[in-house]
Amino acid sequence: MSNDSEIAIIEFVDDDVLVIDALADLVEHKKVRQNLFYTTEGAETFYTYRGTDLKEIRWEDEVAFFKQQSFWTKDKRIAFISMGCGNAGAEKMLLRTLHAEGYLVDYFGVDASRAMLELARDNLADEAFERSFILADFTAPDFVTKLQALLMDYDEQVVAVLGGTFGNFEQRTITDILATIIPTGRYLYLDVVPQFTSEDANCTLRERLVNLPHNLNDFFLQMLGKLHIDPASGDLSAEEICEDEVGAFRYTACYRPHDALDFDGFGMSVHLDAGECLELLNVRAYDPDSLCDFITEHGFDFLDAYLPDVGSMVHLWQRFLFSKLETGS
Repeated sequence: MSNDSEIAIIEFVDDDVLVIDALADLVEHKKVRQNLFYTTEGAETFYTYRGTDLKEIRWEDEVAFFKQQSFWTKDKRIAFISMGCGNAGAEKMLLRTLHAEGYLVDYFGVDASRAMLELARDNLADEAFERSFILADFTAPDFVTKLQALLMDYDEQVVAVLGGTFGNFEQRTITDILATIIPTGRYLYLDVVPQFTSEDANCTLRERLVNLPHNLNDFFLQMLGKLHIDPASGDLSAEEICEDEVGAFRYTACYRPHDALDFDGFGMSVHLDAGECLELLNVRAYDPDSLCDFITEHGFDFLDAYLPDVGSMVHLWQRFLFSKLETGS
């Protein structure tokens, strides 16, 4: 095993292309892609919020979940591919434990932010399992061909979308992309915030999601600073929209200027009308049954699900496992 300082980041795309694509989204759709802000400082600021959540989730439940799956056996070489891997904290203990128990699992962390991949590389520096870090936009048309070229020798593939990544995309788009990326018979491992069965508990969840946690609010303020936007010139808020198709409440974190505003978005001029939303982040809370129906309508078969112990957190993190069906099944 090579020292992580010697593990080069595999580049499916140039950094400049990722930035150009993100800037086009900013100018045309008034939507900020996260990789614009994940300089080392920005990536670390994000994990002052997200890192606390990760420490609460009981990883032992996840280990037990995978060990009970029929395909997860010690005689198979397994690729665990994390889309939007961030600092790899969500999967670290799972892979460490299963590797130590003799499972032949290798890690592939995929992210559109080089700074996040560097955090992941540092975070996994002392691990014994094989690991690769890939700079890529996994929504790009050529991503699947480049990825599968790296995975030809594996018996199984598990494509993981963890830490709320799935909920930050337009839902039909991300599900269709995953159906393209994942080969027939391979697996999708999905991590989302579920709604509660109790209406009182759901009210508490919705109140939390619509009011930004202090550390996450600080992350958004840092975003605005890099866009040369004075936070006092507008309002930060999270707005709720019901999405019946996927059975979710979507919370969009927005900045809305009090007056018309022109600002410099990393060298490109961007205009916002008074009250227009500059989209910073989407978070979704799902009805589990509706989400399963939605995923299966896009070419997947539901296999299993569980709710890990989340300690003192005020919301849950539900995990789903699907297998990819043949096209047209």
